[in-house]
Amino acid sequence: MNLTPEGMIPVDGYYHDELSIKNALTGMYGSLRVIYNNQWAYSELPSDNTMTYPSSEAFWGEMDKYTWTSTSTRIQEAWSRHYSTIALCNIILDRIDPVPMQQANKDRYIAEAKFVRALMYFNLVRMFGDVPLVLNEITTEAQAYSYNREPIAKVYAQIEKDLSEAAAVLPASYTGADIGRPTKTAARGLLGKVYMFRKKFPEAETILAQVVAEAPTPLVPYDQIFGLGNDNNGDILFSIQYITGGYSEGNIFAREFVPQPSGTTIIGVSGSSYNVGGVDLYDAFEPGDQRKPISIDIFMDGSLPYYYTRKFLYPTVPAGNEGDNDWPVLRFGDVILLYAEALNENHKTTEALTQLNRIRTRAGLPDKTGLSEEDTRTAIYNERRVELCFEGERWFDLIRWDIFIPTMQAFKIKYNVTGMGNIEERLKVLPIPSRERALNPNLSQNTGYE
Repeated sequence: MNLTPEGMIPVDGYYHDELSIKNALTGMYGSLRVIYNNQWAYSELPSDNTMTYPSSEAFWGEMDKYTWTSTSTRIQEAWSRHYSTIALCNIILDRIDPVPMQQANKDRYIAEAKFVRALMYFNLVRMFGDVPLVLNEITTEAQAYSYNREPIAKVYAQIEKDLSEAAAVLPASYTGADIGRPTKTAARGLLGKVYMFRKKFPEAETILAQVVAEAPTPLVPYDQIFGLGNDNNGDILFSIQYITGGYSEGNIFAREFVPQPSGTTIIGVSGSSYNVGGVDLYDAFEPGDQRKPISIDIFMDGSLPYYYTRKFLYPTVPAGNEGDNDWPVLRFGDVILLYAEALNENHKTTEALTQLNRIRTRAGLPDKTGLSEEDTRTAIYNERRVELCFEGERWFDLIRWDIFIPTMQAFKIKYNVTGMGNIEERLKVLPIPSRERALNPNLSQNTGYE
Protein backbone atom coordinates (compact mmCIF):
# COMPACT_ATOMS: atom_id res chain seq x y z
CA MET A 1 0.00 0.00 0.00
CA ASN A 2 1.42 3.41 -1.02
CA LEU A 3 0.06 6.14 1.24
CA THR A 4 0.81 9.83 0.80
CA PRO A 5 0.33 12.02 3.91
CA GLU A 6 -2.53 14.42 3.25
CA GLY A 7 -0.70 17.32 4.86
CA MET A 8 2.30 17.06 2.54
CA ILE A 9 2.74 17.90 -1.14
CA PRO A 10 5.07 15.43 -2.90
CA VAL A 11 8.05 17.27 -4.37
CA ASP A 12 7.92 15.37 -7.65
CA GLY A 13 4.38 16.55 -8.30
CA TYR A 14 4.68 20.11 -7.07
CA TYR A 15 6.75 21.87 -9.74
CA HIS A 16 4.28 21.62 -12.59
CA ASP A 17 3.35 25.21 -13.43
CA GLU A 18 4.76 28.73 -13.39
CA LEU A 19 3.12 29.57 -10.08
CA SER A 20 4.98 26.75 -8.32
CA ILE A 21 8.29 28.09 -9.65
CA LYS A 22 7.41 31.61 -8.57
CA ASN A 23 6.57 30.29 -5.11
CA ALA A 24 9.95 28.56 -4.99
CA LEU A 25 11.66 31.83 -5.90
CA THR A 26 9.74 33.57 -3.12
CA GLY A 27 11.04 30.97 -0.68
CA MET A 28 14.56 31.45 -2.02
CA TYR A 29 14.43 35.20 -1.43
CA GLY A 30 12.77 34.72 1.96
CA SER A 31 15.69 32.60 3.11
CA LEU A 32 18.03 35.54 2.52
CA ARG A 33 16.29 37.50 5.26
CA VAL A 34 17.40 34.98 7.87
CA ILE A 35 20.98 34.96 6.59
CA TYR A 36 21.40 38.73 6.44
CA ASN A 37 19.86 39.34 9.84
CA ASN A 38 23.22 38.08 11.14
CA GLN A 39 25.67 38.33 8.24
CA TRP A 40 27.26 41.44 9.76
CA ALA A 41 28.52 39.26 12.64
CA TYR A 42 30.73 37.26 10.26
CA SER A 43 32.03 40.17 8.22
CA GLU A 44 32.10 43.24 10.49
CA LEU A 45 32.71 41.99 14.05
CA PRO A 46 36.07 40.31 13.25
CA SER A 47 37.41 43.68 12.05
CA ASP A 48 38.59 46.92 13.63
CA ASN A 49 35.24 48.57 12.87
CA THR A 50 32.81 47.08 15.37
CA MET A 51 32.64 45.03 18.54
CA THR A 52 30.37 43.55 21.15
CA TYR A 53 30.29 45.14 24.57
CA PRO A 54 31.22 42.94 27.54
CA SER A 55 27.60 42.44 28.52
CA SER A 56 26.88 40.83 25.14
CA GLU A 57 30.08 38.83 24.77
CA ALA A 58 28.37 35.51 25.44
CA PHE A 59 26.28 35.75 22.28
CA TRP A 60 28.58 37.10 19.53
CA GLY A 61 31.81 37.63 21.45
CA GLU A 62 33.58 34.75 19.71
CA MET A 63 33.34 36.59 16.37
CA ASP A 64 34.68 39.76 17.96
CA LYS A 65 37.53 38.18 19.94
CA TYR A 66 38.56 35.36 17.56
CA THR A 67 37.68 32.66 20.05
CA TRP A 68 35.51 30.75 17.58
CA THR A 69 35.96 26.99 17.24
CA SER A 70 34.67 24.28 14.93
CA THR A 71 31.92 23.49 17.47
CA SER A 72 30.51 27.02 17.38
CA THR A 73 26.74 27.13 16.95
CA ARG A 74 27.03 30.46 15.12
CA ILE A 75 29.44 29.09 12.55
CA GLN A 76 27.28 26.03 12.03
CA GLU A 77 24.29 28.31 11.44
CA ALA A 78 26.14 30.33 8.82
CA TRP A 79 27.14 27.18 6.94
CA SER A 80 23.72 25.53 7.12
CA ARG A 81 21.72 28.60 6.16
CA HIS A 82 23.84 29.37 3.12
CA TYR A 83 23.64 25.79 1.88
CA SER A 84 19.90 25.70 2.53
CA THR A 85 19.48 28.67 0.21
CA ILE A 86 21.76 27.05 -2.36
CA ALA A 87 19.55 23.97 -2.19
CA LEU A 88 16.51 26.11 -3.00
CA CYS A 89 18.36 27.60 -5.97
CA ASN A 90 19.34 24.16 -7.24
CA ILE A 91 15.79 22.83 -6.97
CA ILE A 92 14.56 25.68 -9.16
CA LEU A 93 17.35 25.20 -11.68
CA ASP A 94 16.91 21.42 -11.88
CA ARG A 95 13.12 21.38 -12.10
CA ILE A 96 12.20 24.42 -14.17
CA ASP A 97 13.05 23.11 -17.65
CA PRO A 98 9.89 20.99 -18.32
CA VAL A 99 7.52 23.45 -16.63
CA PRO A 100 5.31 25.17 -19.24
CA MET A 101 5.62 28.97 -19.33
CA GLN A 102 6.83 31.75 -21.58
CA GLN A 103 10.51 31.23 -22.37
CA ALA A 104 11.39 34.80 -21.40
CA ASN A 105 9.98 34.24 -17.91
CA LYS A 106 11.74 30.90 -17.58
CA ASP A 107 15.06 32.45 -18.58
CA ARG A 108 14.62 35.24 -16.05
CA TYR A 109 13.77 32.87 -13.20
CA ILE A 110 16.85 30.81 -14.01
CA ALA A 111 18.98 33.96 -13.97
CA GLU A 112 17.56 35.01 -10.60
CA ALA A 113 18.39 31.62 -9.08
CA LYS A 114 21.92 31.75 -10.51
CA PHE A 115 22.45 35.23 -9.08
CA VAL A 116 21.42 34.15 -5.59
CA ARG A 117 23.44 30.94 -5.80
CA ALA A 118 26.50 32.96 -6.80
CA LEU A 119 25.96 35.37 -3.90
CA MET A 120 25.74 32.48 -1.45
CA TYR A 121 28.93 30.87 -2.72
CA PHE A 122 30.68 34.25 -2.69
CA ASN A 123 29.91 34.53 1.02
CA LEU A 124 30.88 30.92 1.72
CA VAL A 125 34.20 31.00 -0.12
CA ARG A 126 35.20 34.20 1.65
CA MET A 127 34.22 32.82 5.07
CA PHE A 128 35.41 29.22 4.77
CA GLY A 129 37.82 28.99 1.82
CA ASP A 130 37.49 25.65 0.01
CA VAL A 131 33.86 24.51 0.23
CA PRO A 132 31.68 21.79 -1.33
CA LEU A 133 30.34 22.94 -4.69
CA VAL A 134 26.79 21.62 -4.92
CA LEU A 135 25.16 22.47 -8.25
CA ASN A 136 22.23 20.07 -8.37
CA GLU A 137 19.34 19.09 -6.17
CA ILE A 138 20.33 16.53 -3.55
CA THR A 139 17.74 13.76 -3.38
CA THR A 140 19.40 11.08 -1.23
CA GLU A 141 21.32 10.98 2.02
CA ALA A 142 24.21 9.18 0.34
CA GLN A 143 24.45 11.91 -2.25
CA ALA A 144 24.53 14.59 0.45
CA TYR A 145 27.54 12.98 2.09
CA SER A 146 29.48 12.42 -1.12
CA TYR A 147 30.79 15.94 -1.61
CA ASN A 148 34.37 16.99 -0.95
CA ARG A 149 35.59 20.53 -0.49
CA GLU A 150 36.54 22.10 -3.81
CA PRO A 151 39.47 24.48 -4.32
CA ILE A 152 38.73 28.19 -4.00
CA ALA A 153 39.58 28.74 -7.66
CA LYS A 154 36.95 26.22 -8.80
CA VAL A 155 34.28 27.78 -6.58
CA TYR A 156 35.09 31.25 -7.89
CA ALA A 157 34.96 29.98 -11.46
CA GLN A 158 31.40 28.79 -10.87
CA ILE A 159 30.46 32.09 -9.23
CA GLU A 160 31.77 33.96 -12.25
CA LYS A 161 29.92 31.63 -14.61
CA ASP A 162 26.61 32.02 -12.76
CA LEU A 163 26.90 35.81 -12.64
CA SER A 164 27.94 36.13 -16.29
CA GLU A 165 24.98 34.01 -17.39
CA ALA A 166 22.62 35.91 -15.08
CA ALA A 167 23.82 39.30 -16.35
CA ALA A 168 23.13 38.25 -19.93
CA VAL A 169 19.46 37.63 -19.13
CA LEU A 170 18.31 39.75 -16.19
CA PRO A 171 16.35 42.92 -17.01
CA ALA A 172 17.70 46.41 -16.47
CA SER A 173 14.91 47.25 -14.02
CA TYR A 174 11.61 46.09 -12.57
CA THR A 175 8.25 47.59 -11.76
CA GLY A 176 5.62 46.99 -9.11
CA ALA A 177 5.99 43.98 -6.83
CA ASP A 178 9.10 42.78 -8.72
CA ILE A 179 11.19 45.74 -7.56
CA GLY A 180 14.05 44.42 -5.44
CA ARG A 181 14.90 41.42 -7.59
CA PRO A 182 18.45 41.33 -9.03
CA THR A 183 18.99 43.34 -12.20
CA LYS A 184 21.52 43.11 -14.98
CA THR A 185 23.48 45.92 -13.33
CA ALA A 186 23.47 44.12 -9.98
CA ALA A 187 24.84 40.93 -11.57
CA ARG A 188 27.58 42.88 -13.34
CA GLY A 189 28.41 44.79 -10.17
CA LEU A 190 28.68 41.62 -8.11
CA LEU A 191 30.79 40.00 -10.81
CA GLY A 192 33.12 42.99 -10.75
CA LYS A 193 33.41 42.64 -6.99
CA VAL A 194 34.24 38.95 -7.39
CA TYR A 195 36.99 39.88 -9.85
CA MET A 196 38.45 42.28 -7.28
CA PHE A 197 38.61 39.51 -4.68
CA ARG A 198 40.43 37.37 -7.25
CA LYS A 199 42.77 40.28 -8.05
CA LYS A 200 41.63 40.15 -11.67
CA PHE A 201 42.03 43.89 -12.01
CA PRO A 202 41.76 44.24 -15.82
CA GLU A 203 38.54 42.20 -15.92
CA ALA A 204 37.21 44.13 -12.92
CA GLU A 205 37.93 47.47 -14.53
CA THR A 206 36.10 46.54 -17.71
CA ILE A 207 32.88 45.36 -16.13
CA LEU A 208 32.82 47.88 -13.29
CA ALA A 209 33.14 50.68 -15.85
CA GLN A 210 29.83 49.50 -17.34
CA VAL A 211 28.19 49.53 -13.93
CA VAL A 212 29.57 52.89 -12.82
CA ALA A 213 28.32 54.45 -16.05
CA GLU A 214 24.79 53.74 -14.80
CA ALA A 215 25.24 55.48 -11.45
CA PRO A 216 22.96 58.48 -10.91
CA THR A 217 24.41 61.95 -11.35
CA PRO A 218 24.64 63.40 -8.80
CA LEU A 219 24.86 60.42 -6.49
CA VAL A 220 22.03 59.84 -4.05
CA PRO A 221 22.74 61.89 -0.90
CA TYR A 222 24.17 59.71 1.82
CA ASP A 223 21.41 60.56 4.29
CA GLN A 224 18.83 59.28 1.80
CA ILE A 225 20.36 55.82 1.31
CA PHE A 226 19.38 54.28 4.64
CA GLY A 227 16.20 54.17 6.65
CA LEU A 228 12.46 53.88 6.38
CA GLY A 229 11.09 55.07 3.08
CA ASN A 230 14.48 54.96 1.36
CA ASP A 231 14.49 51.29 0.33
CA ASN A 232 15.44 50.52 -3.29
CA ASN A 233 16.78 54.02 -3.83
CA GLY A 234 19.14 54.99 -6.65
CA ASP A 235 22.29 53.97 -4.76
CA ILE A 236 21.06 50.42 -4.16
CA LEU A 237 21.98 47.72 -6.68
CA PHE A 238 20.72 44.79 -4.61
CA SER A 239 19.38 44.61 -1.08
CA ILE A 240 17.61 42.16 1.19
CA GLN A 241 13.94 43.12 1.30
CA TYR A 242 12.48 43.18 4.81
CA ILE A 243 8.82 43.73 5.66
CA THR A 244 7.50 44.59 9.09
CA GLY A 245 4.12 43.64 10.49
CA GLY A 246 4.52 40.59 12.69
CA TYR A 247 4.93 38.02 9.91
CA SER A 248 8.56 37.08 10.68
CA GLU A 249 9.73 38.87 7.55
CA GLY A 250 11.29 41.89 9.25
CA ASN A 251 14.85 42.49 10.44
CA ILE A 252 16.33 42.64 13.94
CA PHE A 253 19.01 45.27 13.31
CA ALA A 254 17.64 47.77 15.82
CA ARG A 255 17.59 45.21 18.60
CA GLU A 256 21.09 44.02 17.72
CA PHE A 257 22.78 47.40 17.15
CA VAL A 258 21.23 49.74 19.74
CA PRO A 259 23.42 50.19 22.84
CA GLN A 260 22.03 48.31 25.82
CA PRO A 261 21.66 51.25 28.24
CA SER A 262 19.88 53.50 25.73
CA GLY A 263 16.35 52.67 26.88
CA THR A 264 13.93 54.83 24.92
CA THR A 265 16.44 57.61 24.29
CA ILE A 266 17.39 56.59 20.75
CA ILE A 267 14.46 54.83 19.08
CA GLY A 268 12.45 53.17 21.81
CA VAL A 269 14.03 49.74 21.37
CA SER A 270 15.88 47.81 24.06
CA GLY A 271 19.21 47.11 22.44
CA SER A 272 21.76 44.33 22.77
CA SER A 273 25.06 46.07 21.88
CA TYR A 274 25.97 43.18 19.58
CA ASN A 275 27.41 45.35 16.80
CA VAL A 276 28.66 48.69 18.05
CA GLY A 277 31.48 50.89 16.86
CA GLY A 278 34.51 52.18 18.66
CA VAL A 279 36.75 55.18 18.91
CA ASP A 280 39.05 53.85 16.17
CA LEU A 281 36.27 53.93 13.58
CA TYR A 282 34.91 57.20 14.97
CA ASP A 283 38.30 58.85 14.53
CA ALA A 284 38.71 57.44 11.00
CA PHE A 285 36.26 60.05 9.66
CA GLU A 286 37.80 63.31 8.47
CA PRO A 287 36.52 66.59 9.93
CA GLY A 288 33.44 67.73 8.06
CA ASP A 289 32.54 64.29 6.70
CA GLN A 290 28.76 64.42 6.30
CA ARG A 291 28.53 60.63 6.59
CA LYS A 292 29.73 60.58 10.17
CA PRO A 293 26.52 61.41 12.08
CA ILE A 294 24.66 58.77 10.04
CA SER A 295 27.40 56.18 10.22
CA ILE A 296 28.51 56.45 13.84
CA ASP A 297 27.25 58.47 16.79
CA ILE A 298 27.88 58.51 20.54
CA PHE A 299 25.43 57.70 23.34
CA MET A 300 26.72 58.67 26.76
CA ASP A 301 25.83 56.42 29.68
CA GLY A 302 27.16 58.62 32.42
CA SER A 303 30.84 58.94 31.55
CA LEU A 304 30.87 55.80 29.37
CA PRO A 305 30.56 56.42 25.60
CA TYR A 306 28.68 53.94 23.43
CA TYR A 307 29.46 54.27 19.73
CA TYR A 308 26.62 53.11 17.48
CA THR A 309 25.35 53.47 13.94
CA ARG A 310 22.19 55.23 12.81
CA LYS A 311 22.19 53.47 9.44
CA PHE A 312 19.85 50.69 10.55
CA LEU A 313 18.19 52.02 13.71
CA TYR A 314 14.51 52.56 13.04
CA PRO A 315 11.38 51.81 15.07
CA THR A 316 10.21 48.23 14.63
CA VAL A 317 6.96 46.29 14.99
CA PRO A 318 6.65 44.72 17.46
CA ALA A 319 9.30 46.72 19.34
CA GLY A 320 12.74 45.37 18.62
CA ASN A 321 11.69 42.39 16.54
CA GLU A 322 10.74 43.28 12.96
CA GLY A 323 12.26 46.27 11.22
CA ASP A 324 11.08 47.31 7.76
CA ASN A 325 14.33 48.84 6.44
CA ASP A 326 16.33 46.77 3.96
CA TRP A 327 19.94 45.58 4.14
CA PRO A 328 22.20 46.79 1.30
CA VAL A 329 24.20 43.94 -0.23
CA LEU A 330 25.61 45.98 -3.11
CA ARG A 331 25.35 49.66 -3.85
CA PHE A 332 26.95 52.23 -6.13
CA GLY A 333 29.08 53.68 -3.31
CA ASP A 334 30.74 50.27 -3.01
CA VAL A 335 31.07 49.72 -6.75
CA ILE A 336 32.55 53.16 -7.51
CA LEU A 337 35.27 52.63 -4.92
CA LEU A 338 35.97 49.15 -6.32
CA TYR A 339 36.26 50.73 -9.76
CA ALA A 340 38.66 53.35 -8.39
CA GLU A 341 40.70 50.57 -6.84
CA ALA A 342 40.78 48.56 -10.09
CA LEU A 343 41.90 51.63 -12.05
CA ASN A 344 44.68 52.33 -9.57
CA GLU A 345 45.89 48.72 -9.60
CA ASN A 346 45.96 48.98 -13.39
CA HIS A 347 48.24 52.05 -13.03
CA LYS A 348 45.56 54.59 -13.97
CA THR A 349 45.89 56.65 -10.83
CA THR A 350 44.51 59.93 -12.19
CA GLU A 351 41.33 58.19 -13.33
CA ALA A 352 41.15 56.37 -10.00
CA LEU A 353 41.24 59.66 -8.12
CA THR A 354 38.37 60.96 -10.25
CA GLN A 355 36.19 58.06 -9.09
CA LEU A 356 37.35 58.36 -5.48
CA ASN A 357 36.46 62.04 -5.49
CA ARG A 358 32.89 61.31 -6.59
CA ILE A 359 32.40 59.59 -3.24
CA ARG A 360 34.26 62.31 -1.35
CA THR A 361 32.21 65.05 -2.99
CA ARG A 362 29.01 63.41 -1.81
CA ALA A 363 30.49 63.29 1.69
CA GLY A 364 31.28 67.03 1.58
CA LEU A 365 35.04 66.44 1.54
CA PRO A 366 37.73 68.06 -0.64
CA ASP A 367 39.18 66.22 -3.61
CA LYS A 368 42.31 64.13 -3.38
CA THR A 369 44.76 65.20 -6.09
CA GLY A 370 48.32 64.48 -7.18
CA LEU A 371 48.72 61.31 -5.11
CA SER A 372 51.09 58.50 -5.95
CA GLU A 373 49.73 55.07 -6.77
CA GLU A 374 50.59 53.85 -3.27
CA ASP A 375 49.02 56.86 -1.55
CA THR A 376 45.93 56.53 -3.74
CA ARG A 377 45.64 52.90 -2.69
CA THR A 378 45.75 53.95 0.97
CA ALA A 379 43.18 56.69 0.34
CA ILE A 380 40.80 54.20 -1.29
CA TYR A 381 41.24 51.77 1.60
CA ASN A 382 40.39 54.52 4.09
CA GLU A 383 37.42 55.68 2.01
CA ARG A 384 35.95 52.19 1.83
CA ARG A 385 36.20 51.88 5.59
CA VAL A 386 34.12 54.97 6.34
CA GLU A 387 31.76 54.74 3.35
CA LEU A 388 30.76 51.13 4.04
CA CYS A 389 31.15 50.84 7.82
CA PHE A 390 28.62 48.54 9.52
CA GLU A 391 27.58 47.13 6.12
CA GLY A 392 29.54 43.87 6.36
CA GLU A 393 32.56 44.64 4.17
CA ARG A 394 35.50 45.43 6.45
CA TRP A 395 36.77 41.95 7.44
CA PHE A 396 36.60 40.74 3.85
CA ASP A 397 38.43 43.87 2.65
CA LEU A 398 41.23 43.53 5.21
CA ILE A 399 41.81 39.95 4.10
CA ARG A 400 41.74 40.60 0.34
CA TRP A 401 44.13 43.54 0.81
CA ASP A 402 46.52 41.25 2.74
CA ILE A 403 46.58 43.64 5.71
CA PHE A 404 44.32 41.77 8.13
CA ILE A 405 47.09 40.52 10.45
CA PRO A 406 49.09 43.77 10.82
CA THR A 407 45.93 45.88 11.09
CA MET A 408 44.40 43.78 13.83
CA GLN A 409 47.68 43.28 15.67
CA ALA A 410 48.12 47.05 15.81
CA PHE A 411 44.48 47.48 16.87
CA LYS A 412 44.82 44.92 19.67
CA ILE A 413 47.97 46.57 21.02
CA LYS A 414 46.75 50.17 20.66
CA TYR A 415 43.53 49.57 22.57
CA ASN A 416 44.86 46.86 24.88
CA VAL A 417 41.98 44.57 23.90
CA THR A 418 41.48 41.91 26.54
CA GLY A 419 40.22 38.44 25.77
CA MET A 420 41.21 38.59 22.10
CA GLY A 421 42.98 35.57 20.67
CA ASN A 422 46.28 35.73 18.84
CA ILE A 423 46.04 37.35 15.40
CA GLU A 424 47.06 34.41 13.22
CA GLU A 425 46.94 33.30 9.61
CA ARG A 426 44.21 30.76 10.36
CA LEU A 427 41.78 33.57 11.25
CA LYS A 428 41.47 34.52 7.59
CA VAL A 429 38.90 31.74 7.30
CA LEU A 430 36.43 30.17 9.70
CA PRO A 431 36.67 26.50 10.71
CA ILE A 432 34.57 23.91 8.92
CA PRO A 433 31.81 23.09 11.44
CA SER A 434 32.54 19.90 13.37
CA ARG A 435 28.96 18.68 12.86
CA GLU A 436 29.41 18.81 9.08
CA ARG A 437 32.64 16.83 9.30
CA ALA A 438 31.01 14.25 11.54
CA LEU A 439 28.19 13.79 9.04
CA ASN A 440 30.51 13.83 6.04
CA PRO A 441 34.01 12.46 6.72
CA ASN A 442 35.05 13.64 3.23
CA LEU A 443 35.27 17.20 4.53
CA SER A 444 38.75 18.25 5.61
CA GLN A 445 39.42 20.96 8.19
CA ASN A 446 41.04 24.35 7.63
CA THR A 447 44.63 24.63 8.83
CA GLY A 448 44.96 25.55 12.50
CA TYR A 449 41.56 24.18 13.56
CA GLU A 450 40.56 20.86 15.07
